[in-house]
Amino acid sequence: MFPALAGNDCTYLNSGGSGPPTYHVIEAMRTTDDLCSGPAYLEGTGLYAHQRDATARAREAAAALVGANPEDIALTQNTTHGMNLGTHSINWQEGDEVLSTKTEHPGGLVPLYHLRDRYGVKANLLSPPITPEKVAGAITPGTRLLALSHVDWTTGEVWPLEEICATARERGVMTLVDGAQSVGNIHVNIPETGADIYAFTGHKWLLGPEGIGAMYVRPGCRAYSTNLGYASLSDSATFDYAGHYKLREGARRFEASTISAALAGGFAAAAEAACERGDAGYKEIRRRADLLTELLSELPRVKLRSPQPAKCGLVSFEIEGMPAKEVVARLLEKRFVLRFIPDPYPYVRASIHLFNTDEELEALARVVGGL
Repeated sequence: MFPALAGNDCTYLNSGGSGPPTYHVIEAMRTTDDLCSGPAYLEGTGLYAHQRDATARAREAAAALVGANPEDIALTQNTTHGMNLGTHSINWQEGDEVLSTKTEHPGGLVPLYHLRDRYGVKANLLSPPITPEKVAGAITPGTRLLALSHVDWTTGEVWPLEEICATARERGVMTLVDGAQSVGNIHVNIPETGADIYAFTGHKWLLGPEGIGAMYVRPGCRAYSTNLGYASLSDSATFDYAGHYKLREGARRFEASTISAALAGGFAAAAEAACERGDAGYKEIRRRADLLTELLSELPRVKLRSPQPAKCGLVSFEIEGMPAKEVVARLLEKRFVLRFIPDPYPYVRASIHLFNTDEELEALARVVGGL
């Protein structure tokens, strides 16, 4: 199913970094690109209709996967793009505060620190575990945004998002969620979480193309788009050069202009496949992650950093006396592709997906035990 893995002896365990696209996804991209980069140009404005069809299918597939309405989905470049759009959707003032966690991915933290440097916003970071009680205790009268991951990228811990978002909402605080490690890895129904904005990507657990993702925006959320253009307009025919215009009311006000039809075709195919796998797929991912955690827990020099039983497909660990970066390099020599998390969380991280077999995980444990 995977061109990247065909005809070689690699065991790929880094879908949490970038999941290999399937033949089906690649073919969907090619088919869409062949049309929109070829004969569609002979149809005049029909070219734009084909492009709109591709992006509409991507929004519909993404919405179906996360239990949302397509009108509440905007297409983005990736999770970090969505986190930036969400972070800057507030009219920040000096003295405002934002609440996040110490284990956030830089893609979520850098935009928050930019608020500090540009507007004088204070960033308050919580240490895991992240609980509703801890969030409630950290919210102050100046807190305007809570930005956090659904699944912690360092350990695979799944935070109680529904309760956390309810806690923030009761206190008038907007919620922005990083779904890079959740969508495609665990069951996600975004509206049920209560999140105001939820960003995710196509190229990790969805096994889709690089360069496209999506962002959910809760209906009625007072979030202002800083990414504006022709595609943001509710009716492009009413725009005039005196500056009279009206933006879309839904999530698509965050889309500014042309989106790659080829990427949209691949993203749609990937999201549809993940939707078809459904809860049975998520359950099987956890079963395989449980197998690896059990095998690693039996090794004397290995310290697990992920929860047991597994909450998702991420399994992080350390080997006593060996830096994580060295472990990953030595495993690569043995044809196992993992990644390391940099300081201050120097863990080795395996991402277990449905294409990883029990035999591969058993072989990984044997090699880890011999390092």
